[in-house]
Amino acid sequence: MKKINVGLLGCGTVGTGVAKILIENQELITSRVGAVLNLKSVADIDITSDRGLQFDEGVLTTDSDQVVTDPEIDIILEMVGGETVAKDLILKAIKHGKHVVTANKALLANQGQEIFRL
Repeated sequence: MKKINVGLLGCGTVGTGVAKILIENQELITSRVGAVLNLKSVADIDITSDRGLQFDEGVLTTDSDQVVTDPEIDIILEMVGGETVAKDLILKAIKHGKHVVTANKALLANQGQEIFRL
């Protein structure tokens, strides 16, 4: 079965919720998607706080650049928020051939044309 590697940027309240869904519902997601969604890397400035989730060894990192440039990662989930760091990471991810998913409405409203052009 095909494996799709996912990189998550930001593991605050929303990012943790996304990670929880990916981890706890992996079998259901796999059956619906027809592929394994593998949470390969999670980048956050704080990797020591307890999030109530058990991440595999080596998944958590403070190096967001490593996540967006990792050639094994297919999809980036941006949960950082804001317009500066999030924009830079999204643009870098796109330049590295990644698909990007974001719910960052402010960023898309104010900077979306540049992102969509790329």
